[in-house]
Amino acid sequence: MLNDDVDLVEPPQNSEVIGTGKGGVGKSTVASHLAAHAAAQGERTLLVCVTSQDDDDLGVKKHKRGRQPDGPSVLDGMGLYRAIHERSPLRPVQDVRPNLDVVPGGEAVGELIPLLMARLMGPEGVGVVLSLARAIQPIAPFYDRIIFDSAPENDSLEQLALASGRHLFVPTRSDDSSINGMKRIAKNFKSVRRQLNPWLTVAGAFLYASNPSATQLHEEVKGDIRETLGEGTPILSTVVGYREKPARNARKKGLLFSEYAELLPTSAKSYDVAAGRATVADVVPDAIVGLTADMRALTTEIFDYSRKASG
Repeated sequence: MLNDDVDLVEPPQNSEVIGTGKGGVGKSTVASHLAAHAAAQGERTLLVCVTSQDDDDLGVKKHKRGRQPDGPSVLDGMGLYRAIHERSPLRPVQDVRPNLDVVPGGEAVGELIPLLMARLMGPEGVGVVLSLARAIQPIAPFYDRIIFDSAPENDSLEQLALASGRHLFVPTRSDDSSINGMKRIAKNFKSVRRQLNPWLTVAGAFLYASNPSATQLHEEVKGDIRETLGEGTPILSTVVGYREKPARNARKKGLLFSEYAELLPTSAKSYDVAAGRATVADVVPDAIVGLTADMRALTTEIFDYSRKASG
């Protein structure tokens, strides 16, 4: 898809892409927490979800968080689709959290694929890959930081995100499928960097949803990461442990891990469920405390590595 000379678009200084070539490795969850962490630190932050999957960790759609812009709905990826289709600036949902705006992903993002392919064959050529970067340019000055949640399901969508950001962070799990998924983003990274975004760097890779004490396994995975992404790839030390139940519950409620953990003191107990006074969904698992600590450490480390990549 990448083979023509085009006018480049320099990405914003503080812009991170969370991406890998496979779903189910924590990509959207990390992107949401990273954006919320930056916003909580006082940075005006934009999260752009470049995925057709229904990832709504922040409860934008299900729990109606944030303020919709005037005009047609931007939910379900419609805002992102419309901006690229009409070659107009993005219109985020505002204040999903204090200082945090979101461009939601969803089904309509998948409709960009045939649109991009059709434009690729016309005068715009390979410049279609910069469509998202151009849609962000008019609003980028309003933000201190921009986070991209990159699609794992399609090369064209993944390239849109890679062409728009400055620092790529790659999550992976320890299974072979996840490691193989990195090969695709490595290919897209090299293509986009060579022709469209020379500012793009692999700022780090990290393990997600693994046993933090499985150090021998982690060393093997680090070797796989460096073999796939390059020997010089920085590998973060934080490993977010595998705690499926609290992670799933928080996501269903549209809550960050830290927000879900705040419900722990008022949580129903197992004996309340047994007595019929509460449901299982009303019980906040104690494991959310450790999960919150892991994610806080990871987001802090990602920003540290991003600063290092900036030189």
